[in-house]
Amino acid sequence: MKKKLLIAVHTLQLGGVEKIVVNLLKRMDKQKYDITLLSVVDDGIFKKDVMNIPGIKYKYFFKGYFKRSRNDINSKFYKISTRMMNIIWKWYLFLIKYFPKYLYKKNIKEVYDIEIAFMEGKVAKIIANSNNKNSKKVAWIHTDIENISRKNMFVSLDEEIDCYKKFNKIVCVSTDVKFHFCHKTGITENVVVQLNPINIKEILEKSKEPIKEKMIHNGIIICAVGRLAFEKGYDRLLKVHRKLLREHINNTIWIVGEGLERARLEEYIKDNKLEESVQLVGYTQNPYKYLKEADIFVCSSRIEGLSSTVIEAAVLDKPIITTLCSGMRDILGDDNTNALIVPNHTYNLYKGLKKLILDENLRKVFQENIKNTTQKFDINTVISSIDKLLDSLEN
Repeated sequence: MKKKLLIAVHTLQLGGVEKIVVNLLKRMDKQKYDITLLSVVDDGIFKKDVMNIPGIKYKYFFKGYFKRSRNDINSKFYKISTRMMNIIWKWYLFLIKYFPKYLYKKNIKEVYDIEIAFMEGKVAKIIANSNNKNSKKVAWIHTDIENISRKNMFVSLDEEIDCYKKFNKIVCVSTDVKFHFCHKTGITENVVVQLNPINIKEILEKSKEPIKEKMIHNGIIICAVGRLAFEKGYDRLLKVHRKLLREHINNTIWIVGEGLERARLEEYIKDNKLEESVQLVGYTQNPYKYLKEADIFVCSSRIEGLSSTVIEAAVLDKPIITTLCSGMRDILGDDNTNALIVPNHTYNLYKGLKKLILDENLRKVFQENIKNTTQKFDINTVISSIDKLLDSLEN
């Protein structure tokens, strides 16, 4: 008999976690699992992908509203709909924060063998308050919860700890994420590390696709990939880029991704006359073709859990520089022989990027050393490991 599996995420919007869950849904054994995906908000660019996966059922709590493009950003409709969305979103948060058990009972009628909160915070709170007392519950932690606020979801730290104590297994995506989780909550039993999957074959194939649009190319090409969000640190990457140009170190920045920080980044680019050296590529289903053409991959993040884009850059043998965030040592080691990991400050990012731009031999060393470091993330290996993890819940 198939195991009934509920996997819950917050939304299917553009993001690393959402991309990971889609890859898992595609590869999980449909003969072994009867899988339902729950998205708290029925919205997101990955929804179409989920709906096209055979054998996957789909549920949601709240309907997503007001689909907009960045071309509408200065329109009256955009501003009005943004206010309305903020009101609706505050109502959603209020319900999740204070009435998670009611939301679950109202929306989820089926009984599941295993319930997985595939994100922290809101999703974990909902699954922790499942009406199904007999299901095995798993919480997936993708970020450093010690250094990210969850005050909008938990009344207190004690409530957050009580929430996670309701889970049979806590899965952390890196050793650093596990350390911070245990340190914050004091929970150490049934906490394990499970690396995220990467589809290596797909990355290599998609990287061969040519770039059709006109790209800025002036000196060393530095590529970053990810949501345009404060956590990704693109504001400080642009400051570093500006400083390097003032030192007559030619370099071009390609940022592949979309998000709420676009307007702020565009304003900085315009104010500092960086239009000829910075390109905001936007969202694409194939970031790998841009990565393939880059000379350096940079991760300027303030906070991460286990950066999928760093792993993807490693698959393509790119010289990598990254700020020290959770997960980087799991991916790249801790001795700077495979890539350059710098302390998580703007000045260190500037010094490291300058060094990597000017030292061609170092870039070649990193390109050579990074080879064969990503096999542990291969999707087939990870799926097998997750399968064993879920089987262990019966013991």
